[in-house]
Amino acid sequence: MGFKKRYLQIDQCKKNARYLKPVIHQLIEEITNRSTCTVFVTDHIYHGLINSNKNTFNILKYNILLRDNEEFSPARQRIQKILAHSKTARCNGYVILVANGLLVSEFLQYVERKELINTHGLFLLLHDYRILTSDLNYIWNRIINVVFVHQYKPYKYRSGDTSAQPIINLETVYFPNQKKKFVITKYLDTWYNGKFRYGKNHFVQQISDLKGKTLRVSVFEHIPAVTKESKKFYKGGPSYSAKGLGVEFELIRVISQFMNFKPHYYMPYNIENDRWGALDKNETYTGLIGEAIARKATFYIGDLHYTSYLLKFFELSIPYNTECLTFLTPESLTDNSWKLLILPFKLYTWITILFTLLLAGGIIHLFSLFYQKHIIIYKDVKHKLVNINELDKIKELRIKQAKKGIYLFTEAQNSMLYTYSMLLLVSLPRLPNPWALRVLIGWWWIYSILVVVVYRASMTASLANPVATITIDTLNQLARSSISVGGWSKESKEFFLQSLDSDSQEIGNKFQLIKDEKESIEKVANGSFGYYENEFSLRFAHITKYALEEKQQENNTQNIKTSDVKHNLHIMKDCIINMPIALGMDKNSPLKPYVDLWVRRMVEVGLVDKWLSDVIYPSQLIEKQQEKMSEKALVNLHKLYGALVALSIGYFFSLIVLLWEILHWKYIILNNPKYDKYHLDKFYAKI
Repeated sequence: MGFKKRYLQIDQCKKNARYLKPVIHQLIEEITNRSTCTVFVTDHIYHGLINSNKNTFNILKYNILLRDNEEFSPARQRIQKILAHSKTARCNGYVILVANGLLVSEFLQYVERKELINTHGLFLLLHDYRILTSDLNYIWNRIINVVFVHQYKPYKYRSGDTSAQPIINLETVYFPNQKKKFVITKYLDTWYNGKFRYGKNHFVQQISDLKGKTLRVSVFEHIPAVTKESKKFYKGGPSYSAKGLGVEFELIRVISQFMNFKPHYYMPYNIENDRWGALDKNETYTGLIGEAIARKATFYIGDLHYTSYLLKFFELSIPYNTECLTFLTPESLTDNSWKLLILPFKLYTWITILFTLLLAGGIIHLFSLFYQKHIIIYKDVKHKLVNINELDKIKELRIKQAKKGIYLFTEAQNSMLYTYSMLLLVSLPRLPNPWALRVLIGWWWIYSILVVVVYRASMTASLANPVATITIDTLNQLARSSISVGGWSKESKEFFLQSLDSDSQEIGNKFQLIKDEKESIEKVANGSFGYYENEFSLRFAHITKYALEEKQQENNTQNIKTSDVKHNLHIMKDCIINMPIALGMDKNSPLKPYVDLWVRRMVEVGLVDKWLSDVIYPSQLIEKQQEKMSEKALVNLHKLYGALVALSIGYFFSLIVLLWEILHWKYIILNNPKYDKYHLDKFYAKI
């Protein structure tokens, strides 16, 4: 009995195929004229309908014959190869003529899931309620250039009338489809008297004008894609905002105007923590990825990276921008104010100056000894032998006066002390009479003036310039540093681990997943962490932290919980990668060609750059204020620590010398048997 029923159904399908033949042939002609190649999927009932079509003889085509008991878990390897090859050949025409609607349903779900067909192509199918159930609603939100051939039973005016022919209508789907029990189709045309009533072009694009329909947009607030200001804007706020709303938010606004749809923005549950999303304990995805898998929205905005991982879940537009992904690292101050006095010169300069000081002091000392022992004594002896009158006594007095001034340099310690004092531009108590010493001292003064002028200029620059900082600016420095690194995306960790660079692998090994951005920034400020994000988001976090600290300093109150910030925040100069950024859409979305078109146009006219500048303008403004404050570089007490250190060192050594003199007087001088406090002149004369 079952076999007989099956046989009658097949016979009825063959009769229907006889009426469908001219309709199918004309629709196939429409498809082949607009496609590079065509894929024909048939069963044994409708296979002959395709082979008898002369229009298919001279075109590039792929034929797939489905069995009645065909299974797609998995499909036959031959079917997979044919579909994969057809997609590589950029086929965009699909004619699916199969009598079994359940088989067509399974086939469509399989090829869409495996991405073996071009969902933006032209599709021709037989109308069957089994392929229009709610389970396949998502299919008809992705395949919209479709024509269903719907054959109705003929109306018989008289019983036994066999001349009446069936009514054949062409139908398509609405976009977007509403989630109902069955997919509602839209009437296109009717086959009447061997032709269509309304025309020949039945594959008309439906998405150039969406006629004010509402499309859901899933939002994840992330700089610079979407800012917090955008929430006020789309939740009944003002129609205009002077602040940046976000690049992707502005893109959706413009695209919605040109494509004539109303965006309905919403934020998924716990999106602040889930962000893009990941697998949870229940083996389900959260965040934007979870929304995309559940097909809850048409657009997904949240600074999505154009990567192979996200392409598994989203249909991404062409990239509208590239973002520098780098690290926010702690910045250490080189607090070297205690060595302010030695900062003006480098080590080799100080060595040269000390060597010159010793050399000059020694030369002046030798000049003085030579003049005292040879020249003055020679003059004294000569006058004693020749001059014996009173006038000669006056000349002897002049010779004795010539010795005055030389005593400053006849002793080695005094010579070094006075040479050092001249280097500090301290005048001598008396200028030596010998001209040789005067000339030498004069040139030494010129040298001292040059050294002091250079020293003063360098010290002024040291006092006026900001304190030097120690920063991490390269990947190698970050890998060798002791700080840990991390971010909120697991894909970022995998990116570093899969890199061939040893430094990147080292960073990947110590990469931590942290969901709370505020906690990450606090750890960076404490000098123990490096936070991985895009440059714009890091700049925003930097200025937010700076503004909070300024507010806390102004309030100067204990009601606000302040953090013990030990380090400034610094954005690493090297980019780890320049990541392309794109808009997210539902997988295999038919909107992609038009979205790509408008995104490309907005990039070309500079709107994306303008929106980006609107977002980062506040951070640029605060950064300029910080630069102005650093340029002032006022000399405060902190920068004078070097003088206090030098004074402390001088007091310390003076105290040691004083103690040594006291001990020397008490234990050596007083215990000397020749010491007589009433005749100290004789005691010291003997010493």
